[in-house]
Amino acid sequence: MPRVWDVPVHDSTRVRDARVAAEHAASLAGLDEPRSAAAALVATELATNLLKHAGGGQVLIDVVPAPVPAADGSEARLVQIAAVDHGPGIADVPGALRDGFSTTQSLGAGLGTCRRIADGFEVHSVPGRGTVALARVGGAPPRIRTAGPPPVRVRAGGVNVPYGGAEYSGDAWAWVGAQDRVTLMLADGLGHGPDAADASTAAVRALHDAAGLPPAEALRRLHGALSGTRGAAVAVAQVDLAEGG
Repeated sequence: MPRVWDVPVHDSTRVRDARVAAEHAASLAGLDEPRSAAAALVATELATNLLKHAGGGQVLIDVVPAPVPAADGSEARLVQIAAVDHGPGIADVPGALRDGFSTTQSLGAGLGTCRRIADGFEVHSVPGRGTVALARVGGAPPRIRTAGPPPVRVRAGGVNVPYGGAEYSGDAWAWVGAQDRVTLMLADGLGHGPDAADASTAAVRALHDAAGLPPAEALRRLHGALSGTRGAAVAVAQVDLAEGG
């Protein structure tokens, strides 16, 4: 069931809330203690930066599938931490990502630290409009492969925000890879709350059993899997890497 932590950060007490949310997400993702601590540190740094540089903002934390398939086809889960603000923006993003960069006379370790310890980290900023920083923290990096097919050349991601600050989101997204095909899905569980989340989660599980099927057949499988739930509106798209689209 999609679980999203939506933490408004407008004073220092909410920095702790962001850290605690990251720890809960890391537990849900099955991360070990060092990687859980890394997720908590990233959430703390991003929340602190919201207060220092933007006068506050919002931290969204959830557990997502890895953006690229594992070489052995197994499913990995990551903690995704997004910090969003409508502050002054960052004029020099590459400079802000360097350790030691600071505009507030601090140590300047925030964004550089996040990029260094996260598995993936990106910043998008428009001066005068605001900034979005997105980090993903997973388990220990996989061993370097010496043989086998090349990794799938597709990256996918998404952010769920619960309706009206609810605990669970009724929406879900997922992808699966099989041979040269990557299938992506969006599911909108009917209504809101846990029942809607149960429906969208059923669609996600069914998609993993339909990897490699044409979209029309995958939709038929998903339709059957939603029987007994509240139901959901579902969209499926497929990328054929061998054909280039």
